Amino acid sequence: MKHRLLSAAAILLVGCGVVLAVGQLEQAAAPIAQLPALLPEGALLSIEARDFSSLLKDWNTSPEKRTWLLSDNYAEFSNSRLFSRLSQAKDEFSAAAGLPTDASLLEKVAGKESCLGLYDIGNLEFVYVTRLDQQDIENTPLWQTRSKFEQRTEAGTAFYVHKDAQSSRIAAFASKDGWLILGTRDDLVAGVLDQLAGTASHSLSNEGWYAEVVHDAQGERGDLRMVLDLDKIVRTPYFRSYWAQNNITEMKQYTAAVSDLYRSGQSYREERMLLRRPGVSSAAQGDIRALASLAPADATFYEAQASPNTEDLLKSLRDNLLELKPAQSQATATSAPSAAVANNAGSASQLDVFIDQAPASAPRSDVFQSLRTLLAAQQPDAVLEVYSSRSPQKDITSGSGVFVTLQTAMVVSAPQVWDEAAVRSALTVALPTNLTAGKIGTNWVKHSGASGEYLALDGALPLYAAVNGKQLFLANDTPLLQHLLASRSGAAPAGTSEGVTYAAVFRPAREQSNFSTLMAQLDLAGHRGSGGQQAAARDGQSPAFFSGNVSSLDRAFFNTVASERIEERDMGAKVTQTVTYQW
Repeated sequence: MKHRLLSAAAILLVGCGVVLAVGQLEQAAAPIAQLPALLPEGALLSIEARDFSSLLKDWNTSPEKRTWLLSDNYAEFSNSRLFSRLSQAKDEFSAAAGLPTDASLLEKVAGKESCLGLYDIGNLEFVYVTRLDQQDIENTPLWQTRSKFEQRTEAGTAFYVHKDAQSSRIAAFASKDGWLILGTRDDLVAGVLDQLAGTASHSLSNEGWYAEVVHDAQGERGDLRMVLDLDKIVRTPYFRSYWAQNNITEMKQYTAAVSDLYRSGQSYREERMLLRRPGVSSAAQGDIRALASLAPADATFYEAQASPNTEDLLKSLRDNLLELKPAQSQATATSAPSAAVANNAGSASQLDVFIDQAPASAPRSDVFQSLRTLLAAQQPDAVLEVYSSRSPQKDITSGSGVFVTLQTAMVVSAPQVWDEAAVRSALTVALPTNLTAGKIGTNWVKHSGASGEYLALDGALPLYAAVNGKQLFLANDTPLLQHLLASRSGAAPAGTSEGVTYAAVFRPAREQSNFSTLMAQLDLAGHRGSGGQQAAARDGQSPAFFSGNVSSLDRAFFNTVASERIEERDMGAKVTQTVTYQW
């Protein structure tokens, strides 16, 4: 469930990154709606910009870019195989073009309304169409060196091609009626010239998948629009290798998607629409806005999901509440364990023992079966998960903070009333077997608070539960549980048709300090340094993964983001998502 919110940031960065990295877009004399009609058919994705030069300028002058280029994350990325392959492709394109394909060239060919079509991910084959004044076109390095290119003619217009003999990379470009066309294949540039001359019968815009997804997209196109042929993209090995969300199976249910980004002074808003493959049924139904309104206004992260899968719900319960060690646990040893001793290899008296048969072992019972059965019987229609962190508590002896603690709560809503006795029994059975001996610490004690009654374990594991009709409340923190119970009276009413089936909010700026502390603790647990952003490249070593690599990425892109919010509506044949980044 959490991958939706994470993918929101990822798609925003990937969308802008493809535009910036592959490097092309601009202004059109024809209406912007006609830009995809200039691209030959067969593109995996297209990206349009209302004003690419402004986007590029904002990125080049942004503190995020400066911070990221100095970060451990960028240092580590620059040593990656992906970066090496992109750099190699860039060098090959430079050899084909006969000049550096760098930021300077990109600035010279960046105008306003622009469109890029990507046709092959592995070979980075694309064509880029942009409107520039004729004088600006003639001032570009490509136009000034066109005599070094082979001249060809298509639809009565000359265009220029050069192929690098060593890499077989191609650089091609043309100019017609104020349009600048750049491509990595001569047939793509020729195809655009055919479209401008009106001699081509097919284009990207009248392909079936493209026309359908754009037709279903609501509202005016954004400052940046990306349209994807997911049916083709998901099948490529590059998508399987480099897609950060690692949810290939889920993405296979969609055939196409469109995403519009709208920018304002204090927020970015992304409107997405994904088309489902015919025959694939809707995964979620209902409206979770009433349940989501229970979340505290200052929660670091929360998400509400309609129609949760039973196994996914059980996994969340196990990971967040049932399989955690007691917060009060202390180290049981002050010195390193002794070296392992080799097991006895056997003796002559054991010659008659069969070694090709596994030793008999008593079958293990599934301690979560009772809880699984309870969840399956209740058939939950929605679940809310809330996460917050607490600053390190001061240690009495040293006076310093040690651990960042995580507060987690879940509210599971079902169409029928929960049985408190059945809940108590199922949770008791599901508690870790190494938590107690003789069932000590697994008894439930009822408490009364300002927000109502709740149950608490009498042992070291912080686990609290409350049953409120059709809602089951679970938490590892008493104040968080009581806040959720108190919010019941002010919950928003449920919607009717086309309700929100998924909602999540993340407030990164609120957690900067605790996040950095937690990342350093994770590196220390793995016996790594915690030098932070400047930890990179000491003695040729990689930076600490959490406190260096991950933390520096967080500082670069989320240091000023007050909140990131996503709402999803599952309407069967299509899914819409609204993602808002608030500064």
